Amino acid sequence: MRRLRELLSFHPSGNTIALPALPEITGNSQDDALTHICHQVLPQIARQRGRLQRFRQLETVRQEVEPALSELERQTTAAPLPLSSEARAKALQADNLIKRLAQCYADVAHSMSNHSSNETTPLFYRATQRVIALLARRQLLAHRACAPPSARSWQQLHALYQMTCNPGRQALNGDTAPIEHEYLGALLFAYFDPQRQPRGDLDTVYRCARQLAPYAAVSEASDEALAQATASPRFLVHVEEAHPGLPLSHQLADNPRAGGLLIDCKQVLAAIDRNLTQPPGAAVQPELAAPPALLQSLRLTLDGRSARRFGRTRFRPRADLVGGLDEVIAFLDGGACSRRILDTPEDGNARPFISGEWSLVNESPDGFLARFVRGKRCAFGVGHVVVLQPRESCHTHVCLVRRVVAGRNRLELGLQLLSPQVSVVALPNNGDRAIFLHNLPMWGAQAGLIAPPGIIHSGQWLPLKIFGQTIERQIGRVAEANDELEFFTLEAAPA
Repeated sequence: MRRLRELLSFHPSGNTIALPALPEITGNSQDDALTHICHQVLPQIARQRGRLQRFRQLETVRQEVEPALSELERQTTAAPLPLSSEARAKALQADNLIKRLAQCYADVAHSMSNHSSNETTPLFYRATQRVIALLARRQLLAHRACAPPSARSWQQLHALYQMTCNPGRQALNGDTAPIEHEYLGALLFAYFDPQRQPRGDLDTVYRCARQLAPYAAVSEASDEALAQATASPRFLVHVEEAHPGLPLSHQLADNPRAGGLLIDCKQVLAAIDRNLTQPPGAAVQPELAAPPALLQSLRLTLDGRSARRFGRTRFRPRADLVGGLDEVIAFLDGGACSRRILDTPEDGNARPFISGEWSLVNESPDGFLARFVRGKRCAFGVGHVVVLQPRESCHTHVCLVRRVVAGRNRLELGLQLLSPQVSVVALPNNGDRAIFLHNLPMWGAQAGLIAPPGIIHSGQWLPLKIFGQTIERQIGRVAEANDELEFFTLEAAPA
């Protein structure tokens, strides 16, 4: 570190202020070290007058805290929901560190916003790019905890972009292009609706958004541009609002007002399509290292085809919820027969599942909005299977988690209802069990099967015993796949 400080020192006038001492960020002292950096080291750097020296010292601190910050982000993603007090404290520590770093870089940028010279301009642009990247990372951290990003961060992002880039009057160059790409990457990540994506896939979605940012086009939202623009996939951003913008299709009926920015994502969709249709071994630009199912989900979200089809009816009965494929199968295979799920089993053995109490806030023909009340923490996420059983009822609802929203004192799940009737079936030759879905209204009224990953494959014929009778079905296409399950449609044997 001493040698690094010597290399990064700057002597504009012979009056050099050394980098404040950095503690070792290791082991049990990590929390104390990060707190010291956040509340002692960064404020000392911010008080120094030399802009270039401040920037270089901030770069040193940023590189030094990167491993610990990445670990805090990983722990936040892996923590069950709602976050425990310990997990919430770690997430808050990471958020405070990112926010303080961003503010220090922003001070450097703002102090130079009214000056332009060959010496200061490159530093101004680099500092601005760092701020935008850190603000976008802070938003990603919020989604790791399934919480909404700070509204203030959107105001800062819009202001920084306007301070450096002007799509109507100034062409991009080597200094401004990286800033615009960072900004568009943050917008695309928001347009991909991270709350509808599995928490484990957020890093992949974030990386895809950054790779696809150069393919998005930004222009001024003039009356003429709005009149010529088609509805999808374009987004209207009013920079004075603390929001990433809304699809133009949501605003056409209201005659959207001019002003702000128009984000055209047509070429972004084309880039995703190239990856989805890429022949084996062929090169494609950009090469998105993401599973096809995730890319298809991002495409549908960006294109606006994943919008809600039904209105919701508000009601608030209580229900027991069990999540995770193994526990859902165990619950369906006997636990649902009890009218009181909390009763002790007659054999005295512990149940192979643990339920939580949830309030069914809203209901639509194809889903629910469930709010956590008490019980087991939510160790499942978007794409996982759950089963709901309203209190004092034997009727069950098997659903897929489509949305997770967590706040300080609230956790909500958006659930998609799969089939009005389900059965547990045994898979041949391996002893595994699966969930047979008798009717899938969302998939053309076909039957479906939810099984552990890697057990069965498309095109395979399976004999399944349903209600004492053996039927034969062919495994169709994969409708959903993740680390917990594979969800297939089924095709009946030809008559």
